[in-house]
Amino acid sequence: MSSDRDDDYYGWLGIDAHADDAELRRIWRQLALKWHPDRAGPDTTHIFQKLLAAYTVLSDPAARTEYDRSRGIGATSTADTRRRAPGVLLTRLSRPLNILLASGIARRAEGDVIELFVDDQEATEGGMVSVSMWVPVRSPSGPIDELFTAWLAVPPGVTEGAVLTPSVLLPGMIRTVSFRVRLD
Repeated sequence: MSSDRDDDYYGWLGIDAHADDAELRRIWRQLALKWHPDRAGPDTTHIFQKLLAAYTVLSDPAARTEYDRSRGIGATSTADTRRRAPGVLLTRLSRPLNILLASGIARRAEGDVIELFVDDQEATEGGMVSVSMWVPVRSPSGPIDELFTAWLAVPPGVTEGAVLTPSVLLPGMIRTVSFRVRLD
C-alpha cells in the first residue's frame, strides 16, 4: 500500500476500528451485495476488490491485529475516537460528477475543489459517497484522461466547509481533487 489513505480499511468499510465481528460481517454483506460486479456491473470490479481486500484483512483476527499495529491503532489510540461514516451509500450524492454539477448538487469552486451540497439528514447520519469523473493522469505517451471514482467518507455530524478527500487516488494523477461540504 502506498499511503495511509490508500489502505484505510476501516474507512473503506465505514466502520470504527473497534467494530466487533458481527458489525464487520453486517457491513460487509451490505457492501458486497451493493458492489458485487455481477449485480453492480463490471465497472465496479475495482471497488469490490478494494472492499474485499479490506474485509479479508479485518475479518482475520491475526491479520487485523497486525494491520492495527502497523497503523498505530490500539485500545487507547486517539485514532479510535475519530468519527467514521457508516457503511451506507448516500445515493443522492453518488453519481457521475457531470450529473451532480448539472443538477445543482455540486459546483466547481476554486482550484480542484468541488463543493458538494449535503442535506440535513445526510450531514447528521453520514455515509459513503461515490463520484465518478474523468481526471488527467501521467502516461508514457503523455497526459491522458482516465475514469476515476472518488470514494468519500462523510462522517456523521459533518459541518459546513469540511473538506473531504478521496480515500484512494489513481496512480499518476496530475491534479488531486477534494470536496468541500456545503449544507443545504
